[in-house]
Amino acid sequence: MSPERKVFPAALAKNNPVTWFTTSELLEYLGISQEELDTYQDMFIEDVHFRKVIVSNAQTSLVWRIDLIDELLCLPIPALEREAMQNAIENRITCQS
Repeated sequence: MSPERKVFPAALAKNNPVTWFTTSELLEYLGISQEELDTYQDMFIEDVHFRKVIVSNAQTSLVWRIDLIDELLCLPIPALEREAMQNAIENRITCQS
C-alpha cells in the first residue's frame, strides 16, 4: 500500500463519521488494485466494513467504510521510520556539513 493516502475531508469529518464509499473510491484512497482488495476479503464483515447497495440483489455494487478499512489494513510503521518521524516532530533533526 502506498504510504501517502488521499483524504476525503468532507466525508471523513468528525461530524459525519459514517460515510460509505464506492469500491473505486476505496481503491483510489488506498492505492491498491481490485485484485489486492480481493485478497483481504475474508477480513471484512458485511454491514460493518461493507454493505450492498441493494440488499436483495446479490450482484449489486458494494459500498465501503473507508475509515474502518484503513484501520483494519494499516500496517505497522517500521522502527527506524517511527524514530525518524518522532525526531522530525520534536525538531531534533540536525544537518551537519
